[in-house]
Amino acid sequence: MDGSDDQTAARQRRFGGRGRLVGGGAALVALVVAAGFVVAGGGADGIASPYACGTGGARGTAAGAHAPEGAADFDGDGHPDLALGSMGSVEGGAGGGSIEVVYGAGEGTAVARCQYLTQDDAGIPGNNRDEAFFGTDVVARDFDGDGYTDLAASVFDWKPSVIIMWGSQDGLSRAVRVPGTDVSHVAWDNDPILDEQLVAGDFDGDGHPDLVFGLGSGKGLLKGPFGRDGTPAGTGRVPAPRRPSPDVGNALYGDLLAGDLDGDGVDDLVSFHSADPEPEAPWAGLNRPVSYLRGGRDGFTQPAGVRLPDAGTGAIGDVDGDGIDDLVLSPRGGDASRSSVTVVYGTQDGPGRRRTTVDRDTPGVPGAEPQDEDAVFTGLDTGDVNGDGYADVVAGAPRWDVYGKPGPEQVLFLAGGPDGLVGEGARLFDGDDLGAAPGGAADFGAAVGLTDLDGDGHADLVVTAPGSDTVDGVAYLLPGTADGPSVSGVTRLSGDAFDDTEGLGLLMGGGTLAH
Repeated sequence: MDGSDDQTAARQRRFGGRGRLVGGGAALVALVVAAGFVVAGGGADGIASPYACGTGGARGTAAGAHAPEGAADFDGDGHPDLALGSMGSVEGGAGGGSIEVVYGAGEGTAVARCQYLTQDDAGIPGNNRDEAFFGTDVVARDFDGDGYTDLAASVFDWKPSVIIMWGSQDGLSRAVRVPGTDVSHVAWDNDPILDEQLVAGDFDGDGHPDLVFGLGSGKGLLKGPFGRDGTPAGTGRVPAPRRPSPDVGNALYGDLLAGDLDGDGVDDLVSFHSADPEPEAPWAGLNRPVSYLRGGRDGFTQPAGVRLPDAGTGAIGDVDGDGIDDLVLSPRGGDASRSSVTVVYGTQDGPGRRRTTVDRDTPGVPGAEPQDEDAVFTGLDTGDVNGDGYADVVAGAPRWDVYGKPGPEQVLFLAGGPDGLVGEGARLFDGDDLGAAPGGAADFGAAVGLTDLDGDGHADLVVTAPGSDTVDGVAYLLPGTADGPSVSGVTRLSGDAFDDTEGLGLLMGGGTLAH
């Protein structure tokens, strides 16, 4: 295989094995599920209620507690929360998909409550079915403006659509399907209906979060605020990305990102595609075009002068602290290293020509360059881990290919600063060191996220290891410190904290993270 990260490959891992609680070592805390595991129903119009599951203290809003700006807080208690999109099996549906919600306790990476959501919940539209992939893409925003973070999720039950679960004092409590969603219409894309993507941002600058679900669609932009019946305030056109080159006959739609890359207060849109001429193309010949659409009050535009390097995936954050978001990429093809990270720095005109690439040869970066083709960064995120005011970067390199060779699975931490991304202070986390299944069987690093779970000013690291049909899925929560993520006090959360059904492969966190 060519070592690329087409997200369709992740969906080939959909039939995983049953998770179980993982025992902790001296520095690891195992979450204990309350005796008599029962998921309480939320009533005829509700969804499965959160339940006590973890290491945190009694639930309640701490006096003066406020979740850090931008952090998800589904129950409004001041403690950040986390949602894990999973593409595994559910009762009645192989690859039906589920969502695991982790409610923060405000004590380090401790967890107060858990919630397990599927389309079999009375209050969630639809029903469990094969390959619906409910929740593979999840994004968290306050879509109705009531002060509680809501959760939007993609689903593919008969046709692609979006479901929003509303936040409340009790957590996520009711759900609706967004009416009138449309899929992508890109002439050179190859069957995008099978791999539609979802992303949230304020793309028109009105202060309300919007959703994009459909490149090239006349109503692919779903404008906020959303009514409680799911109806958006309006819709708008999302231009189709330009064909990257005349020889690209078709491509596979891969990913979407949102962020303010020109500093105008309006979010922009970045899309990723796979346009290899043949599946077994060598690394140097990989074609992974990346497109940029500039958001604005009058709609999206395509600046003619912006050209981005080929990349498999990315993240957005202000790495150099100049007040303008930067685009962080996992480059593909040509002379790029499989374990390199490239930053395209934002300017007032959008992503500019100034770029930094960090790899294993950069001074301060630990570990040797992987020598096999299956070690490649497939997940990225940004956040301020060390508390210095600059966005840092984490990159996950699982054994993404179900047919890949056995080998290490790692997550790399890189620090931002006034000069941008640097190697100094970098840290490398190996799945073996955290107790993940050895040899690449756990998919350690399949999804990574940075979010300040306890509000101490240090973003904590979330790493998922979805597993497979023989390996249990686990999510790892590593506390953030002034020196980067710490392996002291790691919380390990397994699939059985959410679902104890025999014989189902949860693949917890095999999709995206929302925080």
